[in-house]
Amino acid sequence: MGLIQRLLRTNGTPNTPNIEIPARTYSGTEIAPIKFGLPKEIDSVCPECMEIIKATLYPEGGKVWIRKSCKEHGEFKDIFYGSVDLYLRCENLWFGDGRGVEDPPIKKASVCPSQCGLCNMHTSHSGLPIMDLTNRCNMTCPVCFANANAAGYLYEPSFDEVVGMLESLAKQRPVSMNMVQFSGGEPTVRPDFLKIVKKAREMDFDYIQVNTNGIKMADFEFAQAMREAGVDNIYLQFDGLTDEVYKKTRNRPLIDTKMKTIENCRKVRIAVILVATLVKGFNDHEVGDIVRFAVKNNDVISGIAFQPVSFVGRFNQSHRLERRYTLSDLAFDIEKQTGWMKAMRDWFPIGCTSPISRLATALSGKARYTLTLHPHCSQGAYFYRGDDGSVKPGSEFIEMEPFLRELMNLSKEVKPSRFDLLSKVKILHRLKKFYIPANAPKGLTFEKFLKSLEGYQQRDLRRTQVEEGEANDRYFNHFFIAGMHFMDAYNFSVERVMRCVIHYPDPKGHLYPFCAYNGAPVYRRRVENRFKHTPEQLKEKIIAEGRPKELDSVAKKMGI
Repeated sequence: MGLIQRLLRTNGTPNTPNIEIPARTYSGTEIAPIKFGLPKEIDSVCPECMEIIKATLYPEGGKVWIRKSCKEHGEFKDIFYGSVDLYLRCENLWFGDGRGVEDPPIKKASVCPSQCGLCNMHTSHSGLPIMDLTNRCNMTCPVCFANANAAGYLYEPSFDEVVGMLESLAKQRPVSMNMVQFSGGEPTVRPDFLKIVKKAREMDFDYIQVNTNGIKMADFEFAQAMREAGVDNIYLQFDGLTDEVYKKTRNRPLIDTKMKTIENCRKVRIAVILVATLVKGFNDHEVGDIVRFAVKNNDVISGIAFQPVSFVGRFNQSHRLERRYTLSDLAFDIEKQTGWMKAMRDWFPIGCTSPISRLATALSGKARYTLTLHPHCSQGAYFYRGDDGSVKPGSEFIEMEPFLRELMNLSKEVKPSRFDLLSKVKILHRLKKFYIPANAPKGLTFEKFLKSLEGYQQRDLRRTQVEEGEANDRYFNHFFIAGMHFMDAYNFSVERVMRCVIHYPDPKGHLYPFCAYNGAPVYRRRVENRFKHTPEQLKEKIIAEGRPKELDSVAKKMGI
């Protein structure tokens, strides 16, 4: 039996040794394990009625396809993943589930995703909570999940409700959540936006990210005010390097605005992550240009988050197949358009970082931030720039797969009470054997490689916190490229959403996985309908905020 045939067998477990498979969540619910191999049957939803139905994932023509049938609405077929080989490789780099949160808001759920919020069945704690401050926006993008102009109502939690949501995140156990992304709509259009950021910092949130189109930050004074309020990082909408792309994806030219915003972030020392929504045939040809631009501006840009478009709403099969773009397409486009990586060697599921966190948990005796998301949820590569300007993925100079497996072994062996200098030396010796100095970027030692990772957990070690001219031997030019393919009703997988780490809080203390909130069954509508402003309330709010000139335009857009 050949390698591919062995991988294709459906045996319920990956080919990764020493994975962590807990039997139950913290709240006592039995964990349904991920199914591995191809073909296989998974739980999905009907794109029309949103009822839970069975779907089959199967290989055909080198791609992974999803096929499902609803008794009432017929059969649906779509591309699930663009490469069978890369799909199976990522499955083999999964290191096990988490156990969710200790006190989930929904305690007796039995069907996912019908009883969401988070429930007792969910296996991951929050990785990055996204808090929608408003659904107002200063743009009208055709690819947007949330826009008051399109929704016809205003969803905007009060300042006290926002504080309450932050308090709920901080109380999450066993891992207290001290990170948040403020989003929308466009969060910066809220009059009290800076006040909210300051409050989050006062509450010891040590990583504050803002998901923004960057329009207001093109004003230097506003960018400076954001930095002073406590913003660490912006998640900047960035679909390409030409106005032609923005006219397609955002209905207006924007490249000059993006450049001003990036330059202002450089001046005030706010890190930037570029966020590109990718549509096949629209802007996938600009993937390499975006990557090269990020490398050229690596002093301020710390990474790129590529997001293949999700088809939220009704789309016929021919349209979906024409525009569908998956994470494997992204990986091979980066390889072809830059030459800086090999997809089958350097492309990893983001959840493969969990062995690092499991070792940190073992060393400290305290549960640490751990990403236990599904191997096909988010994937990417980590790059370093040498002193000579060369660009290399980490897996070129680290034997990454055995390195990660050794971390898992260590996480099971070490005890915090026995961790002394000798133990540290032994651990470093066991890990250093996977380092290939001849392949490393110029100037990067193994010790610097390890130190370069520390800033992502400790705020005072991040490069944005280091004053200009101050020495910091932990800093080395590095950046990440990640792809997050948010699901829609056509490619929805229940086992994926049960492991989601990107959660939306609501004013009542619930948390919703991203793809259940935005993709299917679209909890966003339910949440916003419960907390939306009526036309009269909206009028009062606009007047109270000193914006009477907006009344006519808002009334026209929302039918007030």
